[in-house]
Amino acid sequence: MAEKIISQRSIVAMTRVFNLYPNSQLNYGEILYEHDFPDWFVTQAQTRHWWTWPSLLIDLRRGTFCFTRDRFGGTRCIVPHHIPIHTEDDAVVLGEHFIQRLAAFATTLPGSEELTRSLQLDGFDVDKVKWKLVPLEGAVSAQEEEDRLTHIVNTSGLPRSSVILKHIEDAHSLYAEGKDHPSLNESRSLIQALIDGISVETDAHGKHSTKLPGGTANRIKYLKDVGFFTPDDEAAYGAGWGTLSAGSHPGVPEREQARIGLVIALEFGQLLLIKFANWKANAYRAFSN
Repeated sequence: MAEKIISQRSIVAMTRVFNLYPNSQLNYGEILYEHDFPDWFVTQAQTRHWWTWPSLLIDLRRGTFCFTRDRFGGTRCIVPHHIPIHTEDDAVVLGEHFIQRLAAFATTLPGSEELTRSLQLDGFDVDKVKWKLVPLEGAVSAQEEEDRLTHIVNTSGLPRSSVILKHIEDAHSLYAEGKDHPSLNESRSLIQALIDGISVETDAHGKHSTKLPGGTANRIKYLKDVGFFTPDDEAAYGAGWGTLSAGSHPGVPEREQARIGLVIALEFGQLLLIKFANWKANAYRAFSN
């Protein structure tokens, strides 16, 4: 059974792959049954959804795929008794199991690059032989980190939060679409927007005599000078900014540069905003040890 779920973005990417191959071209019932999908699953997908993938996958995610209604409006579970479905949560877990198997199948089809990238950002590799998603050991799920960062941005009180949120969304979606260089640019713009927002807010509250400079590198130094950053913070963010700003990294494929750049931006962004919340609570003054 599935413990870690794939993102809604990956479900949409999966739908796009399957829509490239209508049931008249690929006999989904035959293919899935051959790969050990149970007969009740194949029958439900055919008779209830007619292999219409958006509704089928949403039904699986909700858990309602496991049930049908009789002519009197009553609900009946279609899953065999040897598979314990006692609650709606059980049905959701079983549905996720099939979603992940379908996602692995979809990556074997031509035109699935966007899905493969999206699954990677969810923290999964794919076993294309067994049609199984394999959680990446120690990997960061970019989707989970994006969700966390989005929540923190929404509660940060920073001006121009909508711009910051757009950089987050674009960095992720561009990577999933295979647009590596534009994705890396958005990751850099995300950190730049956060540094700018924190610097401008700090300067606006007039607690410091240090003049607000222009340029991201200068503003990283500014945040150290006013006490927001420690010298170690300044070095870390300066290095992160330098990595995101570098034109190329010989020996590292552009795809990996974009993926790593996205992870750096999401993690550094969270650190910035967690620290900014405490900075505001401390009246924009240096933290005591």
